[in-house]
Amino acid sequence: MRTKKQALLSGALMALGMSLTLTACHDDNEPGVDLSRPIELNFTPAALGAQSRVTFGLTGATFEQGDQVGLYMDGTGYDNILYTCGGTAWSTASDLYWPDAGTYTFRAYYPYEETVADETAVPVTLSADQADTDKLTANDYMWGTADRAASNGAVSLTLDHKMSLLKLDIEAGTAISLDEIKAMTPAIHGTMSAEGTWNLATGVITPATAGTPHTSLTPYVVDNGDGTLTCYALVMPGTAFNYGDKFFSLTDAGGTTYSYYLNISGGFTAGASTYCDIDLTVNRTGIEFSGFGISNWAPNENATGSGNVAMD
Repeated sequence: MRTKKQALLSGALMALGMSLTLTACHDDNEPGVDLSRPIELNFTPAALGAQSRVTFGLTGATFEQGDQVGLYMDGTGYDNILYTCGGTAWSTASDLYWPDAGTYTFRAYYPYEETVADETAVPVTLSADQADTDKLTANDYMWGTADRAASNGAVSLTLDHKMSLLKLDIEAGTAISLDEIKAMTPAIHGTMSAEGTWNLATGVITPATAGTPHTSLTPYVVDNGDGTLTCYALVMPGTAFNYGDKFFSLTDAGGTTYSYYLNISGGFTAGASTYCDIDLTVNRTGIEFSGFGISNWAPNENATGSGNVAMD
């Protein structure tokens, strides 16, 4: 006959055994990667001080409903899979699945091309007319890559801007109003490649050396609501703007053109994934330079110069 102490000890050992059994059972069934579950993909443009893609000049950068991204999952046969932004989520007609529990390289690009004959040389074009949001962002070629281990969670990719953004901050100076400046037609001048090729394996865009380049661009103008305007335009990486050349102009309804001739020592070259920030003041007698910098998207770089005012 067992004593009360023996009964209690036996009960404790049974409870401990049951606990160990339950724990072992739980460990054996720890959830792994569900290979039958489609991979959820999310895409975001790289953020910067001067936003690209829809929200130029504002805080934040997002894709908008209807935007299309192409996706590669290297080594799996998933090539150039179309993903469409639904506003809060991305959808595809061709779901991706993890082949196994390994690690894979994803590459994504925007805007989507239905037919890619040569992944290393996809044609790209630069529009001279970038006067509104849609026209501007049509030139905003983006690309991103990341290695991701198989998981049940969503895979998020950030796409970098592969062109170069010109950002001209403009304020009214002496004897002229901001409303008068807003009524003028702006233009950015230079020798700017209109065509190039895009290597989707590396993300690099190479401007064409042949063909007819643009000599002027019509930028997108934003009224910042603080007494200043900002002009935005995208150019091919590697576009050089030379000291002494006509760089920016404003033409009023009467045909008078106010021009700024670049007076930044040595000029500057618009690099891939950079934005070039130039500060200008418009006076009744012409356009005055007040500041310059090149910022991320890419490593920062600074330059100095003095204003050079002229009027055609």
